Amino acid sequence: MSESINLEELVDRLLLIATLNSTLVHFLLSSQIEGSVDPDRVDSLTQGLMRTRKWMEEATLASDVPASTANIMSLIVKRLSQIESLLPKLSERAKKAEAAGTPAQEILSILEGDTTNVRPVQSVVESTTGEAVVPLVETAPPPPVEPYKKVDVEDDEFGLIGQTERMIQQYSNRCHILLPLFWLEVVRELHKYTSNSPFVGDVIEIPARIGVRIAKGLLTEAPGARLLQDLVKKRPAESSLDPNESERIERAVAKYFTGVEGILKGDSPNPNDKLGEAQTALDGFDWGGPELEKRIIKRINQQVQESLQNAESGTDPQRQVIHAEVTKLLCKLQAAILAEPRFREILAQMKP
Repeated sequence: MSESINLEELVDRLLLIATLNSTLVHFLLSSQIEGSVDPDRVDSLTQGLMRTRKWMEEATLASDVPASTANIMSLIVKRLSQIESLLPKLSERAKKAEAAGTPAQEILSILEGDTTNVRPVQSVVESTTGEAVVPLVETAPPPPVEPYKKVDVEDDEFGLIGQTERMIQQYSNRCHILLPLFWLEVVRELHKYTSNSPFVGDVIEIPARIGVRIAKGLLTEAPGARLLQDLVKKRPAESSLDPNESERIERAVAKYFTGVEGILKGDSPNPNDKLGEAQTALDGFDWGGPELEKRIIKRINQQVQESLQNAESGTDPQRQVIHAEVTKLLCKLQAAILAEPRFREILAQMKP
């Protein structure tokens, strides 16, 4: 027997479709403008789309929905299903594009004087007779100076990793700690990068302190502390991230360091471009579907807004760029959270 649905709930569902549609359009347009697709954002949109489609599908079977309305909604469900099947393909293409360089990137590297992505070319020396002679011993060019590099073991220079580990351990008996562990892993990943640049301290410390702040807020402040305490009663303890979850963090932090590479190389910064990118990232911030606890997500959104405000109000161009890239990093990490089923389940279980 089909369930009934009142007019107010039906309007809510249709408004959600309109919101989802505008979110998809914004994502596609911003991706086209930026020239790249964020695979984590694609995955989080896929999760939200799938749940929205199922929610709408239920509404089409309600007993008190007019047949004409049900038919229109069925067409919407069909279109959502088609988009749902396309998004994973887009995500896979984006991940491959991130993992492998392209000939265009190689050519740009040559033009910019960066030989790190350039394939070696056999050198040819012209002899006095005009003939090309390949030298027996090829002189190797000096290795390019790396603006930054990633190492296997993090350097807890500011004591933030140890501080956060101890805090999570302290609360692990009474709180579900998977979400705080996510932010601890972000802090750890940031500390796996090194550079000789004088700006590397700010590049690592500024986002790391935000990660610590978020983890601490989840464990010690309302509403996170109560929600994580209640979650212990509903869900088994989980004390480690899955490989997919860790990989999303690695990709997000790697993208962040790509964004601040110019600062670490000593290039003259252009904050205006970065501020525009950061504003676009904030505009596309992923709040997830209607079934998720929004108060936790709101705390992250507040950190995003604060980072953007710091970027806009700053007077030091380098720090403006860093804060703008931190804004983008936080948005990408939020998308990474919502792209993973375990974290979506946690946020759904938190909702009253």
